[in-house]
Amino acid sequence: MERVQQLYELYKNLILRYFLRLTGNMEEAGELTQETFYQACLSIHRFHQKSSAKTWLYAIARNVYLKNLRKKSKDKWLPFDKYPWSDTEFRVEDPGEQIVIQEARERIAHALLKIPENHRTVLILKEYEQLSYEEIAEIWGQTVNWARVTFFRAKRNLHQVYQELEGDEQA
Repeated sequence: MERVQQLYELYKNLILRYFLRLTGNMEEAGELTQETFYQACLSIHRFHQKSSAKTWLYAIARNVYLKNLRKKSKDKWLPFDKYPWSDTEFRVEDPGEQIVIQEARERIAHALLKIPENHRTVLILKEYEQLSYEEIAEIWGQTVNWARVTFFRAKRNLHQVYQELEGDEQA
């Protein structure tokens, strides 16, 4: 139990941020984070450090998320100003330019929620969580090449959905 407590202290914010990016809902992200560490408690005896603790927890988190998706039918999301897409704020002096940047970020957030779960997860793990292709492959139980190809396809899919959202706003 003490081992899971140490893991919780080290990784709770990473897992919470991961869920927040997937769901866009702070309450749900908190519940999923708690469920992830509960599942970690139940399966800590099976963790033999063949992978890093971080990738092991992300794999559990992904399974918790997929189980949750099966239970619910609709994604919820936060107002964009509360959406944690980056750890650092990007500020510009010109208020008009700041509005354009905020609108683009909002479209990205909405586009991410519209792409398939596997694409969304790979993009979030690679771009926002800064995991390597090797770590992503390990989480999914796939090859590194699969991780690279899926990431490429996810970016292409996100770009397509983003362009559609941009076109809808201009229409």
